[in-house]
Amino acid sequence: MRYTIAVILLFTFCFNLKAQDPRFAQFYASPDQLNPALNVVYEGQARFIINYRDQWASVLNDVPFRTMAAHLDYRFNVAQNDYFAVGINGLRDEAGSSNFTQNNGNLNVSYMKYLGGGRSKSYYLVAGAQGGFGQRKIDLGNLWFSEQFDDATTSIDFTSPTGEAVNTQGNLYPDFSAGLMWYTIIRDNSFYIGGAMYHINSPNVSLYENQIDPLLRRYVVHLGGELQMNGNLSLLPAAAVYLQGPSTDINIGANVRYSSGDNDLAMRIGAWAHLSNQLENSMSIEAVTVTTLLEMETWMLGISYDINVSLLTAASNSKGAFEASFTYIIPERGRRSRVSCPKF
Repeated sequence: MRYTIAVILLFTFCFNLKAQDPRFAQFYASPDQLNPALNVVYEGQARFIINYRDQWASVLNDVPFRTMAAHLDYRFNVAQNDYFAVGINGLRDEAGSSNFTQNNGNLNVSYMKYLGGGRSKSYYLVAGAQGGFGQRKIDLGNLWFSEQFDDATTSIDFTSPTGEAVNTQGNLYPDFSAGLMWYTIIRDNSFYIGGAMYHINSPNVSLYENQIDPLLRRYVVHLGGELQMNGNLSLLPAAAVYLQGPSTDINIGANVRYSSGDNDLAMRIGAWAHLSNQLENSMSIEAVTVTTLLEMETWMLGISYDINVSLLTAASNSKGAFEASFTYIIPERGRRSRVSCPKF
């Protein structure tokens, strides 16, 4: 009985949040999903990132929620300590038995302006924007509707009309987002704070004919930094707050980073709390995420797992989501192209 109730709660929760964007627990490793300004904030000439998330496999078996993203950008030195970057990114999100799918692709631009400083400190302001197109689709083959219920046989006739005027594939819609970030580097420490607005134009994403279903704007505020504890050990605390319509999500926690003397090899481990207003109630902890990341010269591999601590614990057996991220950076060409950036 508890299992059945938990499954019902799971689907109720999912449908209540149908307008909410997918998110990554490793938000610090998915810059275009956190803030378009972050596309230029890294130590390198070019960067490639891929993200993968698999959630609710313990309940939904072979149709879990899956989110995949890819990101590529290239940075130019346009003036002393000022930088400009261009890039592309894409995201695909699949959810449940209906195979409800969201596809998005964007072009992005960002600019980093040096505000001043001195020998031991520097200040930067960064702005970014992205624009592109999205599309949604759904597969009705695994779903049934009340119109398909046959009273005579008390069974479902999947060949009969559904009675729903829904398109299995929506139209392409334009989508625009923008963000700002300020950060400072003080010796070996850093601090940053930023904000972004996604879906500025609130595009219509309805799958129904002659209906309007605006994609709600998503507001993001994030902050964090790096605190040196000794020559090889540092703490990277961070927080991200997402507001989208009635939904509020908060990720907060920290990674501890240990590096070798030459900084070519480093390891991070951390713990993060994910809070949300589940089922329109007050804020509560939905999951605790444990992370480990390996840095090796030009690349970084991150693995994390969400331990479910919400009302869905009975159905999921505390199993939440598996997530992986991979970042590859092409180093700068010459000292002139080098920039001081916070670690995320």
